[in-house]
Amino acid sequence: MSIERDYLMRQMMQLFQVLRKILGLREDGEIEEARSQVRYFYRILNINTDIQKLSIEELLHLLQEEKKFSNEQIELFAFVLKEQGEMADEETLRLDYFRKAWFLLDKVDKESISFSIERQMKLQELNAYLN
Repeated sequence: MSIERDYLMRQMMQLFQVLRKILGLREDGEIEEARSQVRYFYRILNINTDIQKLSIEELLHLLQEEKKFSNEQIELFAFVLKEQGEMADEETLRLDYFRKAWFLLDKVDKESISFSIERQMKLQELNAYLN
């Protein structure tokens, strides 16, 4: 059991590091490199599906039922979706990423027993984009 827990902890740390790199690259205007890191993030999670083509329900099914992601993994996934929305060239694509990110974060927030300021800030930021 501890081997599995150690593996999950290492994977979470790796995902968090990639997320920080994506954010930094995007903020520095290095959009293509940030997009490359997004693809790397998906490879780490072994996700070969085109996320933008999935409905919110299909995405949730993929993450929960097929991949068996924890809420922590889903939260990091939602943060990456938000970053993808920030980098999207088309407004409809941007809003689609933001909707998916908001839905996943809201789900995690409702199910979580711990309060997260960062999650609340992301939800408020996404609400501002969507309204």
